[in-house]
Amino acid sequence: MGIKALTKAVRNTSALLLAVITILLTACEKEISQIGGDLTGGEVTIYSDSLLCNTPELSLQASSVKLQAIDGRNVTKLLGRINVPEYGNLKCSFVSQMLSAATMNIPDSITETEVDSVRLIFTVPRGNLTGDSLAPQQVKVYELSEGLNKGITSEYDPAGKYYSQPMGETTFTLSNIAKGDSAMKALSSVRIPVMLDLAFGRKIFNMYRNDDPVFQWPATFNDFFKGIYVEPSFGNGCIANISKAEVFTYWHRMEQYQQLQSDGTYAPALRLHRDSICLMASQPEVISSNIINYETSDLIDGMAAAGKSVITTPGGYEVKINFPVKHLIEIYLDNDKSISMPSALRLILPAEEISNEHGLGVAPWLLMVPAAKREEFFANNKVPDGKSSFYAAYNNTDGCYSFTTLREYFMDMLAKYQAGEELTDADTEFSLVPVTIVTEVSEQYNSSQVYVTRCQPYLTKPTMTKLDTDGASIVFIYSRQEVE
Repeated sequence: MGIKALTKAVRNTSALLLAVITILLTACEKEISQIGGDLTGGEVTIYSDSLLCNTPELSLQASSVKLQAIDGRNVTKLLGRINVPEYGNLKCSFVSQMLSAATMNIPDSITETEVDSVRLIFTVPRGNLTGDSLAPQQVKVYELSEGLNKGITSEYDPAGKYYSQPMGETTFTLSNIAKGDSAMKALSSVRIPVMLDLAFGRKIFNMYRNDDPVFQWPATFNDFFKGIYVEPSFGNGCIANISKAEVFTYWHRMEQYQQLQSDGTYAPALRLHRDSICLMASQPEVISSNIINYETSDLIDGMAAAGKSVITTPGGYEVKINFPVKHLIEIYLDNDKSISMPSALRLILPAEEISNEHGLGVAPWLLMVPAAKREEFFANNKVPDGKSSFYAAYNNTDGCYSFTTLREYFMDMLAKYQAGEELTDADTEFSLVPVTIVTEVSEQYNSSQVYVTRCQPYLTKPTMTKLDTDGASIVFIYSRQEVE
């Protein structure tokens, strides 16, 4: 059943301990007690079982589950359309409240008439896109007429919840190629400016100047300005990852300076000076959500219907598995030994990308979370705890996800089993969810510890992942001691 990785006899422990002490402390001749010596004698065997999940007892009983909606709240906002035959059709828009600045740091000498424009700037970090960066696109921005609630999901329907007249619109591409080679190398992001109505900018300016109380709290500002709806209105072939959405107010003034004359003297002259300030932005503190309209392809649907384990992002399919912990417990307890201890348990899931000509790869991380607590996990912004929820990064070299910290979960299930409690589906059924993992490293004197600080559904890029759950394996390492 198991492979004996190491066998070591530890007999006559008291005699061995006495011999060591005698060598190290030759001047000491005190009598060594033999009490308890017979309790530690016996043979210690370490087992390392590599169990393939291709038998009825160890089968993961995997199934692909199509999602109606996902938690669309994310720091990253997706914008655009893409159509990939193997993947399907994806359209991404978003809604967001805005967080206003507490104060407006503009010189008192600037008047309303000197406010000349207001722009909404979308920032796309360089390379954070899927598809063709040269594809022409158009975006429209609308003001919301109804507020957003905390329970918002990716299937939020903005129809009838925004004013029909756009605040602004623009046409753009996500390439800096038109700016020349030096600019392309220097810029770390692409900025998409949307010119908004000047009357809106001047209204906000005057409200700040008059110390309007709507800016004192986010809630009061969101009652006044309920947020924005951003929609791709033209174009196909590219999805942008927007990291920032900021509204800037621009103003100008004429300032006096001393101009050098041809005779070497200086004379007073006027020149135009322009400046700007960000007065509101989409921030993590306010409610925002991606709106995902994803029609999966016939290929993906066919694979799921045929019993294949497929995972797509953003949204689409996830996979449920039934982890065979009860059979592992039976293997572990299948002996008459009185002392045994599990030391490691991990699940290795082979995976590969689904062939396509658009560069769509696999999900970079998977979360393994109890299926019954999946929604609660994301609703409460939890992170994997290594006890009931776990995460694994995709290993490009080995082509697999390896969940390496399942020991505590096994110990909890073992205690429940030995207490006579039945293991139910709630204990063994897990959802495999593509996620984004953010970590921090805590440096110690001679070691370091990695902590997960954020875990969100993966919305960064479209991906397609095929899991080989029949080829999965469970590595179970435990020790047994035969007491004499």
